[in-house]
Amino acid sequence: MTLAQESMEAVLRETANAPLPATTIRLAIIDDDALVRAGFRALLTASEDLQVVGEGESGLDVSRIIRDQRPDVVLIDVRMPGMNGIDAVRAARGFADGTPAFLMMTAFDEDGTVLEAILAGADGFLLKDEGPEEIVRAIRHVARGEASFSPRSARQLRDWVARSPSLAAQRHAEDLLTQLTERERDVAVAIASGASDRDVGARLFVAESTVKSSLRAINVKWGTENRVQVAVVVARAGLGL
Repeated sequence: MTLAQESMEAVLRETANAPLPATTIRLAIIDDDALVRAGFRALLTASEDLQVVGEGESGLDVSRIIRDQRPDVVLIDVRMPGMNGIDAVRAARGFADGTPAFLMMTAFDEDGTVLEAILAGADGFLLKDEGPEEIVRAIRHVARGEASFSPRSARQLRDWVARSPSLAAQRHAEDLLTQLTERERDVAVAIASGASDRDVGARLFVAESTVKSSLRAINVKWGTENRVQVAVVVARAGLGL
């Protein structure tokens, strides 16, 4: 396994276990198939900490639901008429601060879709035929601000990193690293190893709040949206712990 693959393996492995949140997670379901929405609604409302507060059938419904229902997590299909899920996430990230976490869903195991979703700003990615436990676990992860990918979608992402030997891409990643302060660089590399904010803080002897502020600064400088995108840049540069 290459260093890049090991870095991505570690950051994706961190999504394996998420504690039960202390508060209710407000959910919205966006899918053009009414039966799919009903199935997810029945599954999710069986968990005491999950509450479905809104539904839509197109990416065009996302802005209205975010404004009116204030969900914490939006489960959104990739393929829909009117506006697809990836374009909807990209648009939502562009028009408002404090947008909810987005968990992309698809019935199609297509190479490249996971990366496209990440670049659009998705916080996680699931195939619709994943087990109920995996779906609920993913929701709890993204609600906590962590990235979450099912095992199969994680393999897609790792394979993409392994297939990215472009020297230009590597040099671009190396250039991005030079934009960071020494502290931010240490945080980025530690995040790519799969460490949580708390573990990064312990490793670098700084407060967890310092790690969070450093990650925000990294995202601003790089134009990244989450820790998985940060890990991809670090892996491309050939770094990792």
